[in-house]
Amino acid sequence: MRRHGFKAVGTLAVGLAATGAAAGCAGDDTSHKDSPTGRVDRTRAEVAAMPNDFGNVANKCDGHGHRIFVTTNTDSNPSQIVVLDDPSCPKE
Repeated sequence: MRRHGFKAVGTLAVGLAATGAAAGCAGDDTSHKDSPTGRVDRTRAEVAAMPNDFGNVANKCDGHGHRIFVTTNTDSNPSQIVVLDDPSCPKE
């Protein structure tokens, strides 16, 4: 796994979150209306618990041939998200 992808994906996630937060301040009264969704996967993720209070890493397949890795969110370190192609993940 290449390390340089973490920063790019993390930066993209933060940028999308900031854009969403700014859009939420626009005064549009449709915030209570959720977007239509397809299947929602509520199955448990596989978690690697790190020692010494380091952030944990959770991973699971997304149903489209990718594995998603997410780190624990803390006050000083926001979650990092990495998505990789994974042939062991089924495509549904």
